[in-house]
Amino acid sequence: MSLLPVEYKSFFVGSNREDGLGLRLVYEDGLVSCDLDVDKRFEGYENVVHGGMLFGILDVMMWYAVFLTTRKVGLTRKTDMDFLKPVLCDTAYHARARFLRMEEKDIYASAWIEDKNHEICAEVTALFRAKKGLPDEEFMSRFDFSDASPQVKEIFFSPSDNGSVKF
Repeated sequence: MSLLPVEYKSFFVGSNREDGLGLRLVYEDGLVSCDLDVDKRFEGYENVVHGGMLFGILDVMMWYAVFLTTRKVGLTRKTDMDFLKPVLCDTAYHARARFLRMEEKDIYASAWIEDKNHEICAEVTALFRAKKGLPDEEFMSRFDFSDASPQVKEIFFSPSDNGSVKF
């Protein structure tokens, strides 16, 4: 299991943002995952996490899954989200994301949130489009790699061969 680097300014994963969630994402066996416990600052209905917050969390996780598998910076183009059970504030959940496939310029990924009984509470599938060009030095300077494993650093900094990097 490898801890992923965090984008300094990210509301979702940035470690220096007092107003953010500070999620700690890990990568293992092709899945990006994290433990999740969202407080009442992000309540939609009473004691229920706002759906937009849940989508934002899953979108960020899918971005990492796409990047780690394809070495492409994916931009979200289209999504389909299902809210199956309420995700309660101040309650432990687990979220996961995975790359699904690539068809020419289209990149597909999915993500979901599950409760302690492994029941899916929310899930999303998404279509991403790759941003032109590989990540450059300026892009990489946005990330804090201090807790990232050598394997993850290698993925982020190695040149892509035929558009795919294997972990």
